Amino acid sequence: MTDLQQEITKKLIKYKKDYQEYTKCLIREIQIPINGRPEELVRQIFIHFIINEAKLFPDIINIGVEENNHDIEISKKQKNDNFKPHQSPLIIVEVKREDVNLKNHYNQIQRYLKKSGCDIGILYNYHEIIAFTRKDDKFEINHLKSLRDIQALILQSNNNNDDLFDFEKAENGNFKSFIYLISKYGKYTTNKVVFKLKQQQSEIEGYFFNMQGNKVYYDLCGKYSQKQQNFDYQDFEKLISIAY
Repeated sequence: MTDLQQEITKKLIKYKKDYQEYTKCLIREIQIPINGRPEELVRQIFIHFIINEAKLFPDIINIGVEENNHDIEISKKQKNDNFKPHQSPLIIVEVKREDVNLKNHYNQIQRYLKKSGCDIGILYNYHEIIAFTRKDDKFEINHLKSLRDIQALILQSNNNNDDLFDFEKAENGNFKSFIYLISKYGKYTTNKVVFKLKQQQSEIEGYFFNMQGNKVYYDLCGKYSQKQQNFDYQDFEKLISIAY
């Protein structure tokens, strides 16, 4: 594992300015001072591997840096611009200095996973890679041998059902798929659901969906009323989009 990381370290573009050594973050595209910031160097090694060695970004995954107080978030790359609901990260990565004992941060990564609804976490300090897999409130802990094991972990997690098939069916007027999607993504204000009814020219933007008998109830986005709007199932024409 160390040989691979040493190789990546050599590949990092480094330059000196005002007696400080810098590298460029491949995600934020800003210069990062690395003198005296060993944790940042570890993060850039990880990012460099995901982008240039594993070649997963940007076609397969998205990468967020310092989002939601997490060092690195890896999320699924949506394949359809009309279907971009809020999603939990595939993996949360916390990076530490080389000399840090990762066992002291088990509670930290487990807390992050529970709070974000994420199922996989990584602790990484250059010498060790520890993976956490969450099942309900229990965690399976594994020591990985190489950064390449993370590549397999990402691909496996990314292949889980993403509801795109049901979205495309609902786009074509399948009411059963529409009901499944609004029950999963349309219960709250987290996502905006745009759809069209028969005999109506304009599209409708809604949230707070629920099904009662043969009727679908919802609130109009941006309009507050004590009485929910509703329509009969046979009036549904098609789903347009679901977006965070």
